[in-house]
Amino acid sequence: MRVTLSIPPYLRPPRLRASALARFVLALACLLIAAAVAAAAPLPPIVIVPGAPGTELVDSKTGQRVWPSAWLMAYPMDGNDRLALPLDDPEDTSIVAGKLLREIRVGRLRFPIRVYDELEQRLQAVGYREGDWKAPSGAGEYFYFPYDWRQSVETSGRRLSRDLAGLYGRMPPDTPPAVVLGHSLGGLVARYALMYGDAPLGKEGPLPPVTWAGGAQIGTLLLVATPNEGTFTALKCLEKGNFYFWRHGAFSPATLFTFRAMFDMLPDRVEPLIDRNGKALPFRLDDPDDWERLGWSVLDRRRNSPALHAARRAHLERELARHARLRDALAQIAATPNPAALYVVGSLSQTVQRTALVLSQGGRTRIRFDSPSGSRQDLTPLLFEPGDTMVPDRSLTAEDSVHDPASSLCFRSVRHSTRSHQALLSSPEILAALDDVIAPAPEAGALKVAGAAAPAAVCATPAAALPVSASALPSSAAAHKPHQ
Repeated sequence: MRVTLSIPPYLRPPRLRASALARFVLALACLLIAAAVAAAAPLPPIVIVPGAPGTELVDSKTGQRVWPSAWLMAYPMDGNDRLALPLDDPEDTSIVAGKLLREIRVGRLRFPIRVYDELEQRLQAVGYREGDWKAPSGAGEYFYFPYDWRQSVETSGRRLSRDLAGLYGRMPPDTPPAVVLGHSLGGLVARYALMYGDAPLGKEGPLPPVTWAGGAQIGTLLLVATPNEGTFTALKCLEKGNFYFWRHGAFSPATLFTFRAMFDMLPDRVEPLIDRNGKALPFRLDDPDDWERLGWSVLDRRRNSPALHAARRAHLERELARHARLRDALAQIAATPNPAALYVVGSLSQTVQRTALVLSQGGRTRIRFDSPSGSRQDLTPLLFEPGDTMVPDRSLTAEDSVHDPASSLCFRSVRHSTRSHQALLSSPEILAALDDVIAPAPEAGALKVAGAAAPAAVCATPAAALPVSASALPSSAAAHKPHQ
């Protein structure tokens, strides 16, 4: 007799198809592998290179902070003249870089600098903490690189290269290349370190070849508001100075004239100066003779003694020649592809000085940077162009340069924000760019490096950049309104 046993449904094993079981096993294996990789891979260091003037300056003899100083800034015209560099040897100075500029002090009052807040909050939210250059842990740390923003891009770039090499010498050997974020002038400093490391350019003769000496430490470079092709703002500051109110505050033309970094930010292509009718004038601001003809900056014979004028003229000639050599060096194409991935963040919603107006009154030449009232035509569209108040967009995106995979201008993406120059550091666009290179691992707080090296075939020119949202573009009114 056949006996049939009946098993209750709740005791029966679930039926799994073979294909479903295979997918389940594969998914479980992928999760285990991802968890193992996330646990094993150290987080890449992040190095932030601020722009000018993002670092305190201190007197190395006394330890006293000399910039920013509310007392010196209260002097009329040039209380900061002690920051002027020697014309014959700009690096022969006792004033050196201090800490990152975090606050302005006026008596007992403290006014915090907030430009890094959102950036630091994002980094801390994904597991980063601020590190110590002298005692790094080797994982999950971000570092600021304070430097003397008066000195040349070459000087600061070589020092960044040395400091990065020293940092990696103190970290575990499996530490991945760093993500370097260069803001404004800091982007040029980082490009130099990536291309040449600690190698000098020399004063004459053939340029040294691009070796990507910094590629061992720099895996990703984010250029934020960087004047890759210079900015007319530098020429404006050399002519007018940079004051906060009533000709009190920051720096006079005479002091800025001694800063090598000012000349490093001169535009590669200077737009023609114009007359009151908008007609281009035959002056070239890459020619020392035209500086004298215009009396640009401190090159005015009527205001200088013969000896001082001769010294300033010689300094100008040296600096214009040095700037041209740096420009050519940063534009060089290497024999091998750029090993770092480059991302760009800037702004189109503001305006930047494009050129200046030259007027003749009573036999004297006057320079204006705005359209004079009562003129027959609005010269604003000729005097200004889209940018972030300090750097034009065409310079940020290197409109006139070669975007070769073996150059330092091969961009993976170009993002535009509605924020202005300083605020770009914590803009949603820079945070999104960081997400492109550092993404959260699934179901883990760890981070994963996305693409440490740029493939040779990947190179986005500005025309192939990421689409610009309508909100990032200047309105017709804003496009013609100069930023004061």
